[in-house]
Amino acid sequence: MDPDDLLRVADLNLAESFREMARWHARTEILERDSMLLTCGPDSFPALSFAMRAAADARPMAEEFLRVAKAFFAERKRAFSIRLRSHADADLVAACEALGLPCVADSPGMVLDAPLTAAAALKGVELRMVKQPQDAADYGRIVAEAYESAGLRKESALLQFALPDRLVSPHLVVAVAYVEGTPSSCAMGLLSHGIAGVYWVGTIPSARRLGLAELCTRAVGNEAFARGARRIVLQASAQGEPVYKAMGYREFTRYPWYLCRTR
Repeated sequence: MDPDDLLRVADLNLAESFREMARWHARTEILERDSMLLTCGPDSFPALSFAMRAAADARPMAEEFLRVAKAFFAERKRAFSIRLRSHADADLVAACEALGLPCVADSPGMVLDAPLTAAAALKGVELRMVKQPQDAADYGRIVAEAYESAGLRKESALLQFALPDRLVSPHLVVAVAYVEGTPSSCAMGLLSHGIAGVYWVGTIPSARRLGLAELCTRAVGNEAFARGARRIVLQASAQGEPVYKAMGYREFTRYPWYLCRTR
């Protein structure tokens, strides 16, 4: 896979992750038009509603992109996230900066080129690949507790994962780690466009620094490779980047993330 192909399929997988999340709740919307993807989340929390260019190049122009996105979310009384690509959206990054929009993150896009050795077993830890809604419900509860420290409202996270049966799907690879029977860590892989993207990696505060997030991420990546993925990609947090780098992931681009309010 050459660098340009990797960039394109990674962008497509990220866009598909926003569509996928929108499908997990009844009160969501997906709009695609003029090379734009807009997804309206289950409540007003801006980190669950997204705007992104879907074309490989800088279309539509920054002014038009922002006009359409603001109008769509204003009608729905939502603030929203603008997810950008450093390799294709320099004009939109400049426009967001000129407007003084807060930059939430400048996440490195990272890729794993080959399967990893299986992680060593951890005492008292059971790793399950999600096959039934009950395990998927545990996943949602882990995310709600794990991401609260990162600013995601617990009630918004629980609402996002309110229909756990929708996480039991052949295109999703979902892992949950249990510590002495307590749901404690998780990771998810989304298969699309010949690769897999890793999303929603988290560990509850009481179980951190045990290697659980790496355990789940490693299992999800290896299972995705076994199902035919050519590469595994992710957008790393500041906390996760050194862990992924030590695992063998390498940076190939960056994905800036801005928040925009409509009133």
